[in-house]
Amino acid sequence: MKALIKIFISILLVGTVNSLSAQCIINEVEITPELLGVCEGTSDTITFAGNGTCPGVWEYQVTTSSLVVLQPWSINDQYGFSPDSTDVLSVFARCTTCPSTIVSDTILIEVIPEPVIVADTFVCYGTNVNFLATGPDPGNMSWWDSESGGTQLSATPSYTSPPMTANDTVFMQVAGTVTSNTTQGSILITEAGLEGFPGATSADYVEISNLYANSVNTTGWVVAISHTYGNINTVNPIIWNLPSSFSPCSILSKTDVGGQTNYWGNNIIWASGQPGWVAVVDDVGNLVDFIAWGWTAAQIAAFNPTINGFSVTMGTQWSGNGCNSACQTTAGTPYSHSRTGNSDTDTAADFICQASSLNVLNPLLNCGWTTANITCPYPVAVVIDSLPSASAPDTTFLECYADIPVADPAIIIDEFDDHTIPPTVVYIGEVSDGNLCPETLTRTYRVLDSCANFIEVEHIIIIHDTVAPIMDPAPADVFVSCYSEIPLMVSLNWTDNCLGSGIELGMEVSSGTTCPEVLTRTWTVTDTCGNTATETQVITIFDTIAPVIQKSPADLSIQCYSDLPVMGPLNWTDNCDGNGVLNGVEISDGQTCPETIIRTWSIADGCGNTSIETQMIIINDITPPTASNLQTLQLPVLPPADISVVTDAADNCGIPVVEWVGDNTNNGFCPENVIRTYSVTDDCGNVTLVTRKFIIGDNIPDVSFTADPTILDDLSSGLVEFDNNTTGAMYYSWNFGDNSPPSNDFNPTHLFDNSVTTNYIVWLTATSEYGCVDSNYIRISVFQELLYFIPNAFTPDNDELNQTFKPIFTSGFNPNEYHFVVYNRWGETLFESYNHEVGWDGTFKGEILKKGTFVYKIVFGLEADDSREVISGNFILIR
Repeated sequence: MKALIKIFISILLVGTVNSLSAQCIINEVEITPELLGVCEGTSDTITFAGNGTCPGVWEYQVTTSSLVVLQPWSINDQYGFSPDSTDVLSVFARCTTCPSTIVSDTILIEVIPEPVIVADTFVCYGTNVNFLATGPDPGNMSWWDSESGGTQLSATPSYTSPPMTANDTVFMQVAGTVTSNTTQGSILITEAGLEGFPGATSADYVEISNLYANSVNTTGWVVAISHTYGNINTVNPIIWNLPSSFSPCSILSKTDVGGQTNYWGNNIIWASGQPGWVAVVDDVGNLVDFIAWGWTAAQIAAFNPTINGFSVTMGTQWSGNGCNSACQTTAGTPYSHSRTGNSDTDTAADFICQASSLNVLNPLLNCGWTTANITCPYPVAVVIDSLPSASAPDTTFLECYADIPVADPAIIIDEFDDHTIPPTVVYIGEVSDGNLCPETLTRTYRVLDSCANFIEVEHIIIIHDTVAPIMDPAPADVFVSCYSEIPLMVSLNWTDNCLGSGIELGMEVSSGTTCPEVLTRTWTVTDTCGNTATETQVITIFDTIAPVIQKSPADLSIQCYSDLPVMGPLNWTDNCDGNGVLNGVEISDGQTCPETIIRTWSIADGCGNTSIETQMIIINDITPPTASNLQTLQLPVLPPADISVVTDAADNCGIPVVEWVGDNTNNGFCPENVIRTYSVTDDCGNVTLVTRKFIIGDNIPDVSFTADPTILDDLSSGLVEFDNNTTGAMYYSWNFGDNSPPSNDFNPTHLFDNSVTTNYIVWLTATSEYGCVDSNYIRISVFQELLYFIPNAFTPDNDELNQTFKPIFTSGFNPNEYHFVVYNRWGETLFESYNHEVGWDGTFKGEILKKGTFVYKIVFGLEADDSREVISGNFILIR
């Protein structure tokens, strides 16, 4: 807002600024607040401060719009006032060292007039009160129940309250609007784009806006931008000259679009992440508005470039660090430093990095100053004639209705009223609660004042008889066994303080039970209030003697049902019921082995006295059946189980059951031993086990044999004789391992193929009489005799004959263990090979050697065994 005030002065006060002395720089005077609304009759204060360089002391003067001096020149920077009408005040500022240089600014002080209020301020209790306010703006008048906030009582200047019962204050609130001067506004830098705008995403640009509601004379005003990243006081040589008239509520901008002809000549030196600035300077060198990004607070404070011929200083146009320089394209959308609203705090808080909107007014920016609302409360106090007061008399407690006093207003002794002294007391009436003992009578007395306001108080009278009648004592309680022993019921005498005397016959109630049956005899007398006298006698009839039964037979334990005796009756006698014969009841527990049978003889008299006799008989067969074990059998195959082989099974109580239990084997082979078990079970689960042993099969043979010979070569006949030394066998089978038919001879002879080196595995399998088998084997090996040839000369002369020197092996050697080396006569190795198919071609280091004698050495393994042989000798190379 500092820029706004400075522009305001340049528009309205041109010609009021005198030439500045060399040591003074008088820029402006700032007023806080900039516009003010007050309620008529209230006080407020404005504060002001000079802006610039003052070596001396700032002095201020305040005048009205008609130039009446309200506060003469002084160092006081505040002015307190209580205005009664709207006016525009002027505040002048000067420095004592250059008093001829004076700057000024104005403030509009709008006064909300106090209305004329008509209302009754003293009324009777429960009376409606009419409130009426008149003033210059009835449409903004309303009635409320509190000074601020609260509940609105009426939206118009008139208000009729509900019946009021207590002192209260009602507030007339007059709402007004503090409007700004139509010339107030601001010229601000609204955007600085480092990353372009929609349609030109690589461009840089500057946007400024006139937020005044009228045109501003900007003749001689310029916009300057930074030119380097390292020196804040370096200015771009191209200066943007603003038009002579800046239209109201309009936007101006200059861009630097690549590939186009631009005002800036494609030389705005801005980039995301690098520092920069924009400055608006008026026609006398004042800094109107400023934005910086990427510079520190110290660098900005040292800002002092020459712009449009003026040495421009920062003054109060910026404080703190600059904005964040990293304002760049986000998600493909160009972002720029954009002003967030009309406020101008001259800090980085005025700007945010948001999507660019070139030549479009930013959100929250408004053209001209907005209006402000003000509400002025004016209270109206209403005093209410309160209700009279009086205390209720103490409650009166009585025993008899004859003691009830007559109604008398003099019983109210402390009646009082704030305006009527004394108030009037009258008797209204009496009401009973309709109850008895106690019965409550409520007598009402009314206390009235001169407003006809009244209260009612009550006198409570309670009638309650609490004395019970008195009765003669009842006969003593008795206990009898028979109804013939119950005594006759008698009458009892009674007296009562209210009812006199009398005789109570009483009443008898049975408990409804038997054995015991309880008879309760009650004599009761009750007076009018329910006070009761009661006497009781309890008579108990209870027979406690049980009948007598003949002794039951003794308990028994038997094994078979054939031993169970027959159940007979028992005799009984009772002191009340005489005698008789009693048949018993027999109950089994439902189990077997053992089964328990309970025989019970039970009898009860009329009172439930019971006698019981019991006999317990347990039937349980504990003797197991009998049977003999079976003889052992040896068989080639285990036969199936057969329960018929158990022929002598018997039991003491019946015929037992024979079942096969299972076979238990030792899992042996040749032979296998099996124990077969049969069970013999009676009806009670007593078990006797019968077993038979089986021997299955016989012993395993022991196979053993020899062969002659066991090693063959290609010079032998190939015939081998076998000598069988096996024991415990009856059958034989020979497998000679050469795919020939097997032989069943005891000692066979077999002819093997000895033309190739191989091994034959000969197996003998022997079987016993019951099929037990054993086997064994012998290896017959066949080898070839060693056969090879080593030449004594070769001719490597390219005639396709005898071109290499190579040993020739045909049989009897192991090619995998072959090593062939050729030496000259000095022992130098000329050739070496591990492949018996590769020989020496007579060359050494790529050249054919001359005629001469050479030495060979051959190391190779034998095919017949694991041994190795070494042979060496001489040979001739012929050319």
